[in-house]
Amino acid sequence: MWKWIKIPKGIALLAFILPWMTVSCSGTKLISATGFGLAFGSYTADVPTDRVATATSGAAINVWLILALVAIIVGLVLSLRPSGKSNALFLAGASAAGVGLIWLGTMRYSKSVILAEAAKRGGRAAGLDGFSSSLDRSAAAMIQVEWHFGFYLAVLALIAAGVMAWLTYSGRDAAVEQSVRDAVARQAAPAAEPEPPLTCPTCGRTHPAATRFCPDDGTALS
Repeated sequence: MWKWIKIPKGIALLAFILPWMTVSCSGTKLISATGFGLAFGSYTADVPTDRVATATSGAAINVWLILALVAIIVGLVLSLRPSGKSNALFLAGASAAGVGLIWLGTMRYSKSVILAEAAKRGGRAAGLDGFSSSLDRSAAAMIQVEWHFGFYLAVLALIAAGVMAWLTYSGRDAAVEQSVRDAVARQAAPAAEPEPPLTCPTCGRTHPAATRFCPDDGTALS
């Protein structure tokens, strides 16, 4: 299992280039960002006036997401090392840290936080950690924050890597891997053809293959 553990770690890293979040108001998309964009303060703004999407930078960086990236890279480096209890334990810790840091980093983009920020600014132009916006406090109540495939893929890949690392640390990886192989083999095995029915030599009637005696005249069938 250890030789496969680098796959979910690599997927978690690549997931940061996929779309993570979209902020919209009354069905109008305002902001979209990838995982790297959220981490390093770069996003795409869709200006409602001319409907032109522009790449924008200068927003506040997200330290938690940057640390999550570091944890993922550390775990990926560990996965390239030989299998061992210490490496497996550190990799499981790095995966758990990555999930926790992503959670901390994305909490600031929840709708409740946006509304609290709008209320704190007292009706001034509401923002999202430096993201420019023309929304006032009343319009902020119509904000919708959507999380996309990249965000969920990163979290699920880290969880998968953590589980694999923990199984390796506990010594259960070989048994689990063998059970998976057996399940795949059972699914791939061709279905056994049904046995043909049996015909009674006395009365000529047919009966299921498992019938030992003809129920009509008692003749032995097998």
